[in-house]
Amino acid sequence: MIGAIKGNKHMKVIILAAGIGSRLRPLTHSKPKGMVKVNGMPIIEHQIKAYLQAGVRLEDINIVVGYKANFIDDFLNSEYPEINIITNELYDTTNNMFSLDLCLNAIDADDTFISNGDCVYDPAIMESFISNGPENSVASDKDSYTDENMKIIVQDNKIKHISKQIKQPEAYGNSIDLYRVSRDSIPRLKELIKQMIEEDPNLWSELALDKLFAFVDFEPFDILGRHWMEIDNYDDLYEAERKFSAFSLDTKKSLVFDLDGTVYLGSRPIQNTIDFIKENDNRFDFYYMTNNTSKSLSDYVKKLSDFGISTSLDKIISPLIPLIEYLEKHNLKNIYIVGNSTFKEYLQSNLKNVDFTNDRDKCQAVLVAYDTELDYEKLKDASILLHDEKIKFLATHQDVVCPTEYGDIPDIGAILKLLELTTHRTPTTFFGKPNAVLLDPITRKYKTEEIAIIGDRLYTDKVLANNAMIDFIMVLSGETKREDIEDVTVFPELIVKDMGDMS
Repeated sequence: MIGAIKGNKHMKVIILAAGIGSRLRPLTHSKPKGMVKVNGMPIIEHQIKAYLQAGVRLEDINIVVGYKANFIDDFLNSEYPEINIITNELYDTTNNMFSLDLCLNAIDADDTFISNGDCVYDPAIMESFISNGPENSVASDKDSYTDENMKIIVQDNKIKHISKQIKQPEAYGNSIDLYRVSRDSIPRLKELIKQMIEEDPNLWSELALDKLFAFVDFEPFDILGRHWMEIDNYDDLYEAERKFSAFSLDTKKSLVFDLDGTVYLGSRPIQNTIDFIKENDNRFDFYYMTNNTSKSLSDYVKKLSDFGISTSLDKIISPLIPLIEYLEKHNLKNIYIVGNSTFKEYLQSNLKNVDFTNDRDKCQAVLVAYDTELDYEKLKDASILLHDEKIKFLATHQDVVCPTEYGDIPDIGAILKLLELTTHRTPTTFFGKPNAVLLDPITRKYKTEEIAIIGDRLYTDKVLANNAMIDFIMVLSGETKREDIEDVTVFPELIVKDMGDMS
C-alpha cells in the first residue's frame, strides 16, 4: 500500500529500507535492518534526523519498507507520523531498484534525494549536500576505497560509471549511497528502471543510475572526509558505533576493568585488551574489578602479572572489601559460609573472633559466595538456616555464570537460585557489582566524569556504571552478545569487540 503524498513540494526524500539484511542476523531475525540501533538509535532514525537538520520537512520524506515492515511502520507512526510510508510487498524477490520505482511513481518534486536505509551519515553531510550539491549528483567520499562499497569513475568532473567492481586506480572514491536527481532527469530514470525491472526485478538502483549517466551529466559531491557508514554486517555496525559515539577517552583519568570476560577468559588472555592496557600504562590509572571471591586479591595481582600487566593489591576491586566493612559494622561474628577455603581464609585473616557455624541458635547470617568447593552438605545447612527469618541472607554478588575459555560455568547466581527455590528467600545485600559501594576507593579519588568502566555484562557491569553515573564501555569478548544489547533502555556509551578497537 502506498502512503498518501501531501502535495507537490520542491524537495522530496526517498529512503530505501525494504531489504532483509541477512548479514546482520541474528539481529535481523526479529527486526528489519533499519531498526537495528547504532548508539541506541535506529539506523533509520539517524537518517531522518539528519534530513530534518538539513531543513527537510517530515511530510517530504518517503520511506519504502518491506521485510518486517510492521516494525518500521509502528515506529514511524509513533514518532514521525507525518512521514509517508510506501510498502514493497515483493521485498523478498526484488531489490531496491523495484522499491525506488514504487516511490518515483508516487511523488513529484523539483529535487529528489535518494538514500539507502542502511546508512548513517554525519548530519553535516546532509546539510551541505542539500544546500550546495549540484542538481544531479552523487555524494562521494573522495579518495576512499573499499571492496564492499559502490565506487564512481569521474572524468572532467562528470560521473561516467558507478559500480562495486571499479578498480582502485580508476576510482574517484566511494559513493556513500546518497543521490540527488533533478525534476528534468526523473522521467529518463523512470524509463530506464521500467525497462530493467521488466527483465529482472532483483537489481540494485545504482545499475539504473549507471545507465542514466549516459544521458544526464552527474557530478560528484565530495563529503570532505566527514563520517558515514553503510551497515551490512557486524563489523560495519561496530565501526559505525565507534564513529558516531560521543564518548572520548580524552576526558578520562581512570579506567576500571572488569576481569573475567574482559581482560581474560579463564586462563586465556584477551590479548588485544591486554595490549591496550600495557600501551596506555602512563595515560590512565587502571583498576581491576572482579566479583569472583573464590580467589584472593593477591591471586589476581599474580594472574595479571603473568599476562604482563603490573599492578598492586590496592588496584584490585572486589566484594571482599565492602563485605569486611559490613560485617564489622553490623557486628556479625557468627556466620555460615557457602564459599571455598580461600574465601574463608580471607575472612578469618581480616575479621577478629569470626566463627563459622551452622548452629541455628548462634548463627546471625548465611553468607554465599562463588563456591568452587560446593557440596550438598553446604546447601542443606544453608537451607535449614534460611528457614529462620531472623538469620540474615547475604551474598558477595549475583553473577549467574563465570566465563571460561571453554564456555560459561555456574557462578553464584545458580547457587542462589537453588536456595531461593528451596527457601523462598533471596539475599537482602550484595557487596559486588552492581552495588556502587564497590567503587568507593576510586570515586573518592576521581570525579565520576573522569572514570570509565569497561565490562562484558549488562546486568552487573553496566548496571554498576549506571548506578554510579559513570560512562560504560561494553566489550563483546565475554558473556554479552551484540544482540543482547539491542533492547536495553540505556545504551552503553560505546560498544567494542575488545579494547583493541580503541588503539
